[in-house]
Amino acid sequence: MIYYIGLGSNLGEREKILRRAIERVKKIPAVKLLRVSSFYETEPWGVTNQPKFLNAAMKISTELEPLNLLDELQRIETELGRIRRERWGARTIDLDILLADREISCERLTVPHKLLFERDFALVPLKEIFPSFNCKFHGEKILRVKSSPVDFDLKLVACVDKNFGLGLNGQLLFRIPEDLKNFRALTLGHTIIFGRKTLATFPNQSPLDGRRNILLSRTPLKVSGAEVVGDVENLFDVLDVAEKNFVVGGSEIFRELIPYATEIFLTVVDAETQADVFFPSVDEFILRDVKTFDGFEFRRYTR
Repeated sequence: MIYYIGLGSNLGEREKILRRAIERVKKIPAVKLLRVSSFYETEPWGVTNQPKFLNAAMKISTELEPLNLLDELQRIETELGRIRRERWGARTIDLDILLADREISCERLTVPHKLLFERDFALVPLKEIFPSFNCKFHGEKILRVKSSPVDFDLKLVACVDKNFGLGLNGQLLFRIPEDLKNFRALTLGHTIIFGRKTLATFPNQSPLDGRRNILLSRTPLKVSGAEVVGDVENLFDVLDVAEKNFVVGGSEIFRELIPYATEIFLTVVDAETQADVFFPSVDEFILRDVKTFDGFEFRRYTR
C-alpha cells in the first residue's frame, strides 16, 4: 500500500530533525521509502504565536496495516522529543498520514487527512512528489529551504548487467574502458560516496584522487584520504548543497540513498550474469537519455 506522510517541525534544529525523522521512518520494518520532497518554511497554522515551521512530505510503500503504521509514526515522534501539550502547538516533529491509495476512516485515523485540502504547507510538498495529485493552493506564504536530502544533488553511478546485477562475490561484474572513462569524467572534481566493499574494488583499495571521498560505514575506520561517516543521518551534515555528490556503491548504499537521488547514471551491459547483488528499482525515475555502444549503453534517469 502507498502512503504519503507529512512532516513538520518548529522547535530545535528543524532541518536535522526532519532528516532524522525521514531516516527513522525508512527503518520501520516492512516500510520502503520511495521519495522525499523539498523542505518548505511556512507560517504557523491554527496557533499563530509560535515559531515558523519546516514542512515536507514523503512517499512510502508498506504492508503494515494503517493503525500499525500510525503507531510506528507516533513512536518516532516520541523518540524525537514530541510532547503533546496543545492542538496545533509548537513541536519538535509532527508525522501525519496525509493520503493513501485507499480511503481510511476509523476512530483514530482518517485518510485523506481531514484538513489536508485546507493547508498549503501540506499540499505544496505533497504535490512536489505526487505531481498528478489534484488540489488547489490557497496562497499561504511558503519558502523553499535548501536542506532536504533531495537538495544535496545525489547522483547514483553504476555499471550493471541487463538484469541490473551489480556484482558477484564482492567483485565488480565488468571493467569496461569506456565506462571507466565515463565514470572519471562524471566524478572528477566532485564528491563520491561509497561503502567498504566498493572501496575494496578501487585501484590499490584506496580512495580515488581528484575527488572528495566519503566512506559510509557503521564500522569505525580510519582511511587515509577519505572521510568516514557512520550513517545516513549524519551524512547530510557533512555534504555541501552547492556540490555534486555522486553515490558509487555498493548495493546497500544505493538502496539507502536512492530515495534522495536526483539523477542516475547507469552503464547497462548487454549480458546476463550470475550476480548476487543488484541495483535497486528505478521505477520512481524517468529514462531521459540513452547512448548505445557495441555491447552496452549509457542511460541517464531523472525524477
